[in-house]
Amino acid sequence: MKRDTPREERLVALTLKIGAYSAFACIVVGLVLHHAAGFGNGVTAAGMIVLLATPVLRIIVAGVQFLRERDLQYVLVSLGVLGIVMLAYWLGV
Repeated sequence: MKRDTPREERLVALTLKIGAYSAFACIVVGLVLHHAAGFGNGVTAAGMIVLLATPVLRIIVAGVQFLRERDLQYVLVSLGVLGIVMLAYWLGV
C-alpha cells in the first residue's frame, strides 16, 4: 500500500477547486442574468448540477488513483462510497 504522493493530492484538490469555482461562477452569472434580463435559470441550474457532481467526481478521481496504484481494497471502498452517494442522490436523501 503506497501513500498518496503530493502530485496525486494536488489532483484531488484541483478537482474540488475547479468544481467549486465553476459552480460558484455559474450560479453567480445565472443570478445576475436572472435579475438583469429575466432569464438565467438554466445557468443557475447548471451551477447546482456542477456543485452536486463535484463530490462524485472527487470519489471517481480517488478511485482511479487507487486503481493505478493497484490498491484494490481502496478501489472497492471508493466504489462502495460512490454507490452510496449515487443511491442517496437517486433517492433524494
